[in-house]
Amino acid sequence: MVVDPKPSTRAQGAGLWLRLALYAVMLPPLLVVPFGLGRSQTAVALAIVGFVVCIGVAAWPRTRRAIARAFAHSGVLRGVDALLWNLALLLAIGELALGVAARFVSSPLLVTPNARSQARIAEARAQVIDYFGPGAGNSRGHTDREPLADASGVVRIVALGDSFAYGVVGYEANFLTLLEAQLTARTGVPVEVVNLGLPNLQPKDYLHMLVDDGLPLHPDLVLVCLFTGNDFKAPGNTMLFDGRNWRVVAFATRLFGVVRERARAPAPALPVAAPKGWIPTPQGFSEQTYLDIAKGYVPVVRRAPDHDTRDALAATLSILAETVAVAAPTPVALAVLPDELQVNPALRARVLAALAVPESDLDLDRPAQATRAALEDRVVAVIDLLPPLAAAEREAPTYEPRDSHWNVRGNAAAARALAEALEAPVRRIATAKALRPGHAATAAPAEAIP
Repeated sequence: MVVDPKPSTRAQGAGLWLRLALYAVMLPPLLVVPFGLGRSQTAVALAIVGFVVCIGVAAWPRTRRAIARAFAHSGVLRGVDALLWNLALLLAIGELALGVAARFVSSPLLVTPNARSQARIAEARAQVIDYFGPGAGNSRGHTDREPLADASGVVRIVALGDSFAYGVVGYEANFLTLLEAQLTARTGVPVEVVNLGLPNLQPKDYLHMLVDDGLPLHPDLVLVCLFTGNDFKAPGNTMLFDGRNWRVVAFATRLFGVVRERARAPAPALPVAAPKGWIPTPQGFSEQTYLDIAKGYVPVVRRAPDHDTRDALAATLSILAETVAVAAPTPVALAVLPDELQVNPALRARVLAALAVPESDLDLDRPAQATRAALEDRVVAVIDLLPPLAAAEREAPTYEPRDSHWNVRGNAAAARALAEALEAPVRRIATAKALRPGHAATAAPAEAIP
């Protein structure tokens, strides 16, 4: 677009100040992305101050004339104005175009990181169906069988979580599938664990999933699976002043990440026709990319975390408290799932060396301890899976290579620890429901196991 540099048409009057106000509102959110301006509250403050200053200055005729003369005699100012004006148009057109594309195309490139829970959950389900096919999983896109039509003869546990709960090892080896069998064996009463895990969800999405999908199943217990790696980070918001939440920014940064990772480690070809329920062997990230991911886990386990990390932890605990309140009177258990940085000493050493951070600066138990301190009196159990996973890791790896998810051994270790911790609550629930040991469930699932 050609910008008219003449002061008579551009600088005199309110037009210039409105444009300057637009730039003042637009630039701080963009600076959040590459320069880590930090918290979006900072961008909000800068944008509001800039807008007020521009409009305030426009009220003084002498100031208007002075700025008009400056623009009339400065090619640099006119060039900057043209650049910013066209950038604003590009952002507006890009947001509109990507928003329309997201209506018709299912792609993680088109979902903003801080989208509303409804949009995130719908997109996660669409990705699952697109990737594994409409025959994989149950009718809701979860890697599980259909819930029993009648749960009166079982202790029903609804499990909430992200890709850890969804799993990368297949249905039979998933820790929630194993938990169902082990609790049934330990207690002698039938237990059904309904896996509502989906990739890329956050604690705020678990709450939404509980209300829409979990509570209508009338569970006897709600199990929330919290991954230390990202569930204790800032939950995000839909603020316009956070540039990371703009579709154009999210699309560009994710596309760049995909291209960079493909250059580092080309992806293997997938089968032409994947069988029902097929879960691919995780490729794993390139060494550098996975090291960068692991670096991002460090702030959560710092002994003296920064202000943003403390705020993020407080926000997560607040969401969990709300989840417990919404679930009432159904009891809730919280399982804190460690990331590999906490479990694998070799990986931890590489990460700390790259960051020049001594291990004495870390408190690996901090996320579970904070959760226990805030919520232990409101839930039936806070289960820290770090000790059992760390013990299993000393014998053999528990995570997929260069992948933040558990392998078969990790899933098995987690299932054993959860079954031990939940045995007593399940027994109490079974007694309250008057279920007898050895009593078999008679209600058939709506569909067969995938």
